[in-house]
Amino acid sequence: MKKPYIGITGFMSFEEVNDVLQSVDFQKSGRLLMIGVLVSSKTMQGIPNKWPKRYPNFSEVKNIFPKNENCLNLIHFNTKEPEDLFNQLMKITTEVGSSIDGFQLNIPWPSVTQLGDYKEICPDMQIVLQIGQHAFDQIDNNPSNLAERVEEYLGIIDYVLLDPSGGLGQPFDPEVAKSYLDELRKFENELGLGVAGGLSPTTLNLLEDLIKDYPNLSTDAEGKLRSAEDHLLTHVSSQYARESLRMFSGER
Repeated sequence: MKKPYIGITGFMSFEEVNDVLQSVDFQKSGRLLMIGVLVSSKTMQGIPNKWPKRYPNFSEVKNIFPKNENCLNLIHFNTKEPEDLFNQLMKITTEVGSSIDGFQLNIPWPSVTQLGDYKEICPDMQIVLQIGQHAFDQIDNNPSNLAERVEEYLGIIDYVLLDPSGGLGQPFDPEVAKSYLDELRKFENELGLGVAGGLSPTTLNLLEDLIKDYPNLSTDAEGKLRSAEDHLLTHVSSQYARESLRMFSGER
């Protein structure tokens, strides 16, 4: 079973990461702190995109991640050129090197063949398959269809993250999420399962019923941890991580 994580996505600097690490103790929690850094097919070429306060300069990415056994360092990658995914992942892996543990792929149903080729070369890299709204639409928002598609990736991916919000801070529906998780439960020995969408220190109630059935659920937060000017709020991020640990340990 994959070790569950509590994720924070949108770090722009090591200083932001360190602020959170200094405020939250993951040492004995049984969970990892997922450090999410956003990269796109544009930004990896030095071309700015429409989220300049969420996507760091690609040359700086390798300097953001900590060397910490309690962290899962992931590049959250999206591309307008999914047919070239293998080459893009290899380029990022070569340039960022040992500072990352893997990728979250924010791509609707990426090529199984290209991912398999990448994992043959980089078997230790962790792969999180994000199921965003476009991916849900392509399986007709049907839980059994989702399980069929995910099964094609077994042995290649490591986690599945249900994320209809896509970083926009829109809350997920716990009942709908449970219907998908119930279909994916049969893969629990091979895949970590996670949810995202509108999570923050004040919305963790969205998770309370889910974790009764899925105590090893992973989570990720992005949009609700940011200021009106779209800067990551490290004090809010730290509070989110602390409150999440309390909730999963039954103290909340």
